[in-house]
Amino acid sequence: MSEENISPEEETELMEEAALSLEESTELAYEKLAQNMPSIGFISRKKRIKAYIEITNIADYMIKNEEVSMEGMLFILSMMMRKSADFQKAATMTAFSLDSIKKGVLSPIGLNFNLEIRKNLNLPKTHHTQVEKELPEESVETEKMM
Repeated sequence: MSEENISPEEETELMEEAALSLEESTELAYEKLAQNMPSIGFISRKKRIKAYIEITNIADYMIKNEEVSMEGMLFILSMMMRKSADFQKAATMTAFSLDSIKKGVLSPIGLNFNLEIRKNLNLPKTHHTQVEKELPEESVETEKMM
């Protein structure tokens, strides 16, 4: 069926199905990340950073396999900051320690999200900040929306 033959009702129905599908994929991605959140230990800088790297690697894998979009994943990570104390502690510890983390260790989504955290905390720029300019335009546009 071509697009020209779609009635307004059918078009509305298709848009609702797409929105529902996006909502479902976002919910499934959130649940997947929440279930895979590793232990952060008790005031353990190393375990918290490791947990953040692991969870953002999973997030990056989900983006690459088109389970969720970059924008959707940034939304999910923002939700996790509010709903998961362990993730919030891991992400914040990583933001504070970003100077000591070598380039290439964090996944693109992990770095992008962590740079946003640093901006929100008014922390100074690091050697990773230059990488932000090299990220795809989609992630930079999404960053501006946050």
